[in-house]
Amino acid sequence: MKRFNLFGLFLMLVAALAFSSCGNNDDDAPAPGDGGNGDGNGDALTLAGEVSGTLEAGEYLVTADIFVPEGAELRLMPGVILAFDGDGLSPDTSPELEVRGNLIADGTADNPIMFTVPSDRRDRSNAYEGFWGGIQCTPTCEALVLRHAIVEFTGGPARQSDAYDAGDPRYAIHFANPSGVFIFDHSTLRDIADDGIRPQGGARLAITNSVFYNVGETGGEGINIKDGTVGDVAYNLFYSVATNGSKPAGEGDGVPQTTVNTYNNTFVNCGFRRVQAGRGGSINYEQGARGAVYNNLIVNCRFGTRFRGDRLPDIANIPYGYTHYYANDAEDRDNFFPSTDVDEAGNRLTREQEGDIIQVDPMFVNYDVNTDKMQSHFGSIDDFKLRPDAPGVGAGFTGFSPAHSTLSAGGVTVTIPGPSDFIGAFGAN
Repeated sequence: MKRFNLFGLFLMLVAALAFSSCGNNDDDAPAPGDGGNGDGNGDALTLAGEVSGTLEAGEYLVTADIFVPEGAELRLMPGVILAFDGDGLSPDTSPELEVRGNLIADGTADNPIMFTVPSDRRDRSNAYEGFWGGIQCTPTCEALVLRHAIVEFTGGPARQSDAYDAGDPRYAIHFANPSGVFIFDHSTLRDIADDGIRPQGGARLAITNSVFYNVGETGGEGINIKDGTVGDVAYNLFYSVATNGSKPAGEGDGVPQTTVNTYNNTFVNCGFRRVQAGRGGSINYEQGARGAVYNNLIVNCRFGTRFRGDRLPDIANIPYGYTHYYANDAEDRDNFFPSTDVDEAGNRLTREQEGDIIQVDPMFVNYDVNTDKMQSHFGSIDDFKLRPDAPGVGAGFTGFSPAHSTLSAGGVTVTIPGPSDFIGAFGAN
């Protein structure tokens, strides 16, 4: 028999008043820009303060910070919608979900879990408003699982803490347990004010089969990995991210060394909203990070694969190649291998590698590579599949393995897919 805290039990007794179905399409989310789902929040139950146990399908209005106590678990069932009722103007008026225990949000393709705002604010014009404060996992959080989940319209200003300076935009998802498990699988993160996901302090990590788009207004990474994280970033689409799609870095004590494989991802239109000159792009390794980097498709991004000379990664342990680069603009083509990324002797840190495909049309099924590179939303992930005769079909490298074959937490186990013999996230149609 499940056990609940008193508040959670009350919610279960009246949950029938709040059920609301969740729309979906092939990428486990409402179609980009359709405003989410729901006909209003008038019947939604209200959440504030401590919450644990199990929330059944339905819509819940979050009016103030909620937190999962240390040692407890909050489990969200398919069809749960947490609608955070904030304005993005201050920490006190931008409620967050603080996870001191564990959070297991295990949706389905047909019935995903949403971390969102009230339905009248689910509009792309509000993309960078940061109405709520994101999912903030403290060092006592041992497990965070988001599978078939949607996180959107977050990034509200922070209070002063170990993770933030006062007023900084909060990360959509922050994970701070060096020995914890973080799974983000078949999920969507979109319309975010700044960084999407930041594991900081290390973790065993799998970010797979997911979609990141319109992340960061004038800065912010899709995934900004820090401090001894070990895992895999694979089979994801990064579209219109302000800075980099994925950036593994060290910055900590290096125990364990940041080791993240980045493979079979598709990056499109990334790096152009970053205000700072010389920043932004697709894949960026820094400060002692290492890992295999193969089979990535990089289209119309500000920079190609980067190893920063001023923040030197563990270059000797970053095997890379079999990357497909394409750009409409000459300046972006010149930055497939940035001339600014050099070692102390002035030698370039990245260069053309075995298996690379340079400036050949990737031949997407239904995405026009001449689309304005400032375009921040797209139609369907199916558009980014490859035609059967595309140059990336059969051109991938499979001679390496994921950091983990599986990861498990909270009764959920995901199998980490190994590399494929195609380039990009989706293969042939």
